[in-house]
This record gives sequence, structure tokens and C-alpha cells, in this order.
Amino acid sequence: MPKTAKKDKRNKRDSLNLSKVLYFFLMPFRPNLLKTYMSVDGFTEVSIDKLKVDGIEGVLIDADGTMGPHHTRQFSPEVVDHVNKMVNSGLKVAIYTNAFEDRFHQFKDIKVVTNVLPKPDKRGFEQAMNNFLGLDNPTAVCMIGDNFLTDGGACLAGMHFIHVRPIRGNESFFHSLTRKLALKVAQFYFPHSFT
Repeated sequence: MPKTAKKDKRNKRDSLNLSKVLYFFLMPFRPNLLKTYMSVDGFTEVSIDKLKVDGIEGVLIDADGTMGPHHTRQFSPEVVDHVNKMVNSGLKVAIYTNAFEDRFHQFKDIKVVTNVLPKPDKRGFEQAMNNFLGLDNPTAVCMIGDNFLTDGGACLAGMHFIHVRPIRGNESFFHSLTRKLALKVAQFYFPHSFT
């Protein structure tokens, strides 16, 4: 596949799609989809010990707004170290992004989820869990991300969602607006869940 065709395909996954629209309108009527397993100010604050004690076996990690600014190609040493600590603790880890998938050279031996339906489609999460983590029990998997509208779709698949306060960066106005609206809905239903 030519480079421009690959780029167009990735941009399409990152843009507005039917599953995002449907999920957005579903959220106010299914508050259980907005429950967080954990809410933290930054990715490195996700407690690996808590994950292990609670029987979590696998972690899917969003990239943009979670591990670094949108579309960054350079992640901080602290973020890289935290991902490595997760792996060294025995957790199965994969990066699951709707955006560019070719920028994770710092994360050696970490799988990047590709060729699956974009978040928040339930089937994409199931494929990521089965094919990239090698797991089949969604209750033993956490999705770590900054966006209830995309990453929070893990709840549709029966997974846990860890909300990370977004890292500001070069994101579109529309992406920022929908993320903030989804967060407001979540905060309305579960005001004490957020730091």
C-alpha cells in the first residue's frame, strides 16, 4: 500500500465516524459506560500494584493525550519507564491508537494495535484484547486513555476504563470539544470519581 494511502486510512480512523456518533449519543442514557476504574492526573500515576492486586492481566494504552501530546513522536523517559514497569510486572501491554501507528520506536517489544476497527467500536477492543494481548477475559483488561468518547468504549466490551487527565497538544477543535463534552457527562453521573 502506498504511503499516502496508509496515511489517509489512519486519518480516517482518527476522524469522526458512525461508532463515535452513536456512542456519544448513547452515553447519557447508559451511565454505566461512564464508570471509571481509576482516574489519574497523568499516565505515570496509574498504580501498577493496584492493577496486579485487582487481577488485571492486560493493559491497552491510548497514545494521544494520554502518553504525550497529540501526534507526538517523542515520549518522555518517565512514560517509557512506566510502560516498561508494567511489562516487567507481568502485565500484557499494547498501544491502541486511532491515529498514526508508526511512531512508537521508544517502546521496544510493545505491540501497537493495527488493522482493527477504530475506537470506540466494541469489536476493535475485542480484537485488540484477543490478537494483541492474547487474552480473552475483558474483566482482566484495562484501557488507559484521556477520552471517554473513544477510549471509554472499552466499557462496551466489558473492560475497565482508566481516565487520564488529557495532555494538551496539537489536536483539532472538534476533537477537543467532543472529549470535553463526554467528560462533562461522565462528571455529571460520577462527580466523585475524578481527581
